[in-house]
Amino acid sequence: MFNETTKTQRIIMAVTAVIAGIFMMYFAPTQGMQTLKIALENVMERLIPFDPDFYPAVPILGATYSIWMVVLWLAGAFSLVIAWNVYKGEEWARGTMLGFAAIPSVAGMTMLIPWMVLVVADYSQGPVPGIMPPPEGISTMPPVLWTMVFGLIFYYIFLLADQDTIKNKILKLIPYTFLGVVAGMVFMNGQHGVRYFIFIPELLTNNPPSSFNPLGNFFTNLDHYNALALATVSQVQMDSIKVDAMVNIVNKAHEIVPEVVKYSKHSYDPNTLTLLLGGFMNYASSYLMIIAIPFLAMKKKFGYYTVLATALATALIGFDGYLVRESFEWAVGGLMSLALFGMFLLPVFKNFFIEKETV
Repeated sequence: MFNETTKTQRIIMAVTAVIAGIFMMYFAPTQGMQTLKIALENVMERLIPFDPDFYPAVPILGATYSIWMVVLWLAGAFSLVIAWNVYKGEEWARGTMLGFAAIPSVAGMTMLIPWMVLVVADYSQGPVPGIMPPPEGISTMPPVLWTMVFGLIFYYIFLLADQDTIKNKILKLIPYTFLGVVAGMVFMNGQHGVRYFIFIPELLTNNPPSSFNPLGNFFTNLDHYNALALATVSQVQMDSIKVDAMVNIVNKAHEIVPEVVKYSKHSYDPNTLTLLLGGFMNYASSYLMIIAIPFLAMKKKFGYYTVLATALATALIGFDGYLVRESFEWAVGGLMSLALFGMFLLPVFKNFFIEKETV
C-alpha cells in the first residue's frame, strides 16, 4: 500500500505519532471515563427503575469502556516508543501506527453511540411508562466525541502521507474508511447481542433466581420466556407476571398486544445462540478488523483474509439476528459487513492489500 515518503512527510508522521501517543494516554481515556460516568448515572437513576431491559448496560458499558481505555493507554505508549522508527521511514512502524490510530476512531464511535441511546434518547413517550425525559441542558454530543475526531485525523495522516498518486489516495480512502465504520457497527451489534444474552428477566424482582436456576442462567432462561416480548415488559409487569398468563404489552411499534411472556413448559429457543454469536463473536470480529489494518497496509495476506472472514461471519450473524430477533439494526449491520466483504473482493481494492501473484 505504501509508496516512498519525503523527509517532510516522515517528520509529519513522526510528530503525529508523538501527539497521538500523548492524546491516547492523557486525553482519550479521560473523555471515555467522563462519558461513561454520565451514561451510567442516567441508566441507573432514570431508566432501570422502570424498565429492567436497561440493566445489562451497567456491566456491559463498565467492561467495554474500561477495555477501550486500557487499550488506548497502551496504544499511546507504543506510539511514543515507535515514533522514531516512523521518522526513519520503516514500513512496519507506519503500518502499526495506522492500526493504533484506528483504535481511538473506532473506540470513539462505539463509546459515542451509547450516549445517544441512554442519555439523549427520550423514552418518556413509551413503550414502557414512567421513564423521565433526558436531563435538561444535557449536551447532544458526549466528551468522547473528540476521541473519534482526533483518531480519524491521525488515521488519515498515516494513510495518506506518502508520494502516491491522488487517484490512489482517493481509492485507498474508501476501503480503509469503510473498514473502520463496519468495525464500529459490528462492535455495537455485539453490545446489543451481549445485552440481551446476559439479561435475566427476573433479576430485579424481589426474589431473583440464581445462576443455578433455569430462570437465572444465561443459557437456559430464554427457553422459559417469550424472548421478543421481554424487550418492552416493564418492571411492574415483571414483578407480577404469571406463568402462561396473557399480558398486555406495548411492542416496538407502540401497539398494545396480548402476549404470553412466561411459559410453564420450556422449549429450545434459538435466541440464545444468536445472542451469544451476535454478541461475543461480533466483539472478537471488531477487534480482529482493527488488528488486520497494519497487515493490510504491509500487504500481508493475514490482514486481507482476516477482513474477509470477519466480514462474512458478521454478515451472516447479522442476517440471522434479523430472522430470529426481527431486529432491523442487525439487518443493517449484516448488509454493511456483506458490502465490506464484496468491496475487498474487487480487484481495484484487492490490489492495495495483497501482492499480485505471478506464475
